Amino acid sequence: MIAQGVGVHCGECGGYNQTPHDVFLAWFGDVLKVLKEMEVGFGIWEFSGAFGVLNSGRKDVEYEDWYGEKLDRKYLELLQKQI
Repeated sequence: MIAQGVGVHCGECGGYNQTPHDVFLAWFGDVLKVLKEMEVGFGIWEFSGAFGVLNSGRKDVEYEDWYGEKLDRKYLELLQKQI
């Protein structure tokens, strides 16, 4: 479809919040790199919640306070590199 000029979008992506954070970041970084190389847009499952950048509930993340929310800075920076 891409070769025919049709836009492609990966409508839902992310990783389970019980996956070790370093494993998730490495894997998702690879996924995002491929999507970017293929010029495929993406959307994460949610911004705040179990799959999100905020308030994911991961036990192995050193969260940063962001206006009273728990920010996963490493996840945010991974996403920012891909846009």
